Amino acid sequence: MRNVTSHRAMQQKSESNETAWSPFDIFQCGTCCEYAVIVLNQPIYWKHDLMLRFWQKAQITVTVDGGTHRWLKYLEEHGIDMLNDEYRQYIPDLITGDMDSCSPTVIEKLGNIGSTVVETPNQNHTDFTKALLQVAHYAKMRNINLGEIYVLAETSGRFDHIIGNINTLYKSDKLVGNIQVIQIASNSLTWLLKPGLHNICIPEILVKRQSWCGLLPFGCPVNCISTTGLKWNLNNTTMQFGGLVSTSNTYANSEVTVNTDTSVIWTMGIEPLTEAINNEATLLHQ
Repeated sequence: MRNVTSHRAMQQKSESNETAWSPFDIFQCGTCCEYAVIVLNQPIYWKHDLMLRFWQKAQITVTVDGGTHRWLKYLEEHGIDMLNDEYRQYIPDLITGDMDSCSPTVIEKLGNIGSTVVETPNQNHTDFTKALLQVAHYAKMRNINLGEIYVLAETSGRFDHIIGNINTLYKSDKLVGNIQVIQIASNSLTWLLKPGLHNICIPEILVKRQSWCGLLPFGCPVNCISTTGLKWNLNNTTMQFGGLVSTSNTYANSEVTVNTDTSVIWTMGIEPLTEAINNEATLLHQ
């Protein structure tokens, strides 16, 4: 567990009840550490410099069921044996799941050297959903004031898993309260915008490279949504599947606002940003 309890949250409410989003702080070396990171049972495609820094700066680190093996393999591919004392910082604080995809021997070893292991056998909920509940409990018991939970989950592969993850985002407030849950893939960020006004800070490189973004009304229709800062803005628009949705959009400037009367998914590409950060890291190591 990381002993940092900064109170700054990625999502901040202003006096006008506007929600400001600056999720890209996590990619910067100097950002405060007030988030948790969860590794699901999916491939990890991140460059190791960025991924290891992201992990080390988290207050709570979690692997979920087969995600534990994914994390072990990822580290081994980069010459890191987390069972070695030299690399204990890469041991997950918490391991959860129904444990049907993870070796009992591995779980036992990690439990013996510091991981908290919580088996969650309930098959009525996904491991992602159950992991959020366990992270909230873990943070509460240790007086950790989390602002964000970043969940490593690629947006490719099994479609039922993709939709299951979106479903968990929609019910995240029931699981973790006001802690914001961001699904982070190697090429995108995805999160839920609740009813109200949102201001999203977009890195200049994503504007310059005309990176993609979208607003997706899963579940019930969005009756009234307006935006600014996008190439194709919405103006008191109704969105629903079978009708209008906003996909393959991009940016007119670095400040995007979304005012919605119904919860809606915001998703955005980040490849130009991560490529630039990885290239910078490569130059520093030459």
